[in-house]
Amino acid sequence: MAIAMETEQEEEETIELGNLSNHIVESIFTKIPLKSLIQLKTVSKTWRNLITNIRHCYPLTTSTGLVIFLKHKTFQESVFMKLHDLTQKNFPKFCTFHSSSTHKFPYLIDSCNGVLLYASENNNNNGFWTYSVSFPVLDQLISLPISHHISRPTCSSLVFESNLFQVISFFWEEVDFDTHMMNCMIFKSNSWKWRETQIQILNSQLLQSDGFIRGQCFNSSVFSREKRKLYWIWSLCLLVYDIDFEVFTLFSLPKNNSRRSRKDVYYSQFLYESSEGGVIQFCDPVNSGVFIWSFRGSEFKFDHFVRLVNINDDQDLRFKTGYSVKPCAFNKDLQVLYLHVLPQTIVVYSFETQELVQIWSYEEDEEEEEMCWVFKIFPFLFSSVDLLAYNKGVGLS
Repeated sequence: MAIAMETEQEEEETIELGNLSNHIVESIFTKIPLKSLIQLKTVSKTWRNLITNIRHCYPLTTSTGLVIFLKHKTFQESVFMKLHDLTQKNFPKFCTFHSSSTHKFPYLIDSCNGVLLYASENNNNNGFWTYSVSFPVLDQLISLPISHHISRPTCSSLVFESNLFQVISFFWEEVDFDTHMMNCMIFKSNSWKWRETQIQILNSQLLQSDGFIRGQCFNSSVFSREKRKLYWIWSLCLLVYDIDFEVFTLFSLPKNNSRRSRKDVYYSQFLYESSEGGVIQFCDPVNSGVFIWSFRGSEFKFDHFVRLVNINDDQDLRFKTGYSVKPCAFNKDLQVLYLHVLPQTIVVYSFETQELVQIWSYEEDEEEEEMCWVFKIFPFLFSSVDLLAYNKGVGLS
């Protein structure tokens, strides 16, 4: 009977995979992106077992990690980490430190393609902001010309491409509803100067929606290289900036029935670009998990709900997603969502295994007298580029 069952299973595998050799099958599956492999696991038990074995034999690598901005009492620190393939149980740690550096900058503003944007108040220039662009891999830092006054509330983001970097700052309190324009400042490395301008906002009537608060724009932006657009969560809306045409467009964020109110949880909502280039994912946390929606250019479509349980082994602690647990980054290569468990712990949710794993927690030294807290967490790309080629307006050809 056992022999008959084995023969039947072998016949099923032959039908599914044809007469392909194991070497060819492995070669095919190792070239398929992980997101597609996860979907192919549902085809049959044979495929699931085959893909699982291949994943264990051929661990994935990623050049994307995290930068964690730590604030101590007297100094700031940027910590860079790399994540390993979570399926490799033989790894002693799922996350390793790449480097750490202390610096004087009080604010980490943004991260884009391996380059960081810092900000500090310039006391020598009567309260104007000074932005600095940093490439930590080569320990390079460039200070930009003086920008705007600190009395003008602003949201700033960094765009870094192969031959140009830009800083886009928009002033959310400086909107003209009659002309549908908003005051902005744009810095481009090829001109090496700031340009103050007014940019049109399409669908600007959404700014006057009930419950919209213009000051609620503190989440990090997402830059899509394929679409050449920047995306922000702005209170109840998605704000999209077209870099080529220099125009803003507002879209209403989707709503879910699990939340009674958006009050005090807007800061925990999160955007990331999926493995499909140009598709923006919107994470909307609720108490028991995260709703994930896809934005493909004009509207949102509901994808799925990720239920997050057992984030902490201590059953006396009651974490609520969106309050104590916030999505903070996404890794396309490994298909994991990073979650910041307040105050000083990072866990990841694997879309492949549907498991939660703690990868990092800040441990205070017994001799450390200063307080420390995690101020910002951004994705970070460990790439290679020479920022000095951009200094003083000299771009890469």
